[in-house]
Amino acid sequence: MVKTEKARGPTTDVLRKRKTTLLSKIKVPPDQLRASYVSQYLTCGKKNCRCQRGFKHGPFYYLVQCFGTGQVRKFLLKTSAQRKQARAGIAAHLKWQRQLAELSEINTELLRRGEKISG
Repeated sequence: MVKTEKARGPTTDVLRKRKTTLLSKIKVPPDQLRASYVSQYLTCGKKNCRCQRGFKHGPFYYLVQCFGTGQVRKFLLKTSAQRKQARAGIAAHLKWQRQLAELSEINTELLRRGEKISG
């Protein structure tokens, strides 16, 4: 007796519709930032400063970007407007990455099923 398996996941038509919908939504956000938002508390070098007793200076907010091994760009976000823009740009980039990941998953499943992924 031949054992048949139930179809797993959505049908090919459903995958194609999801792909079309997703492609209509995916747009490169002009304000995106591939970076990290970092807050730091620091100590200075003064012997009698309160930071030497545990009350560090800060928080200081930085935007940090990695460009490869040993290549890091870090700069201070001085104003609240800069910090707000940095967080929004990072969020836009993460949303875009999630959309691209979903598109890749759909294409992989279509390819696995022997379907065309273009067109």
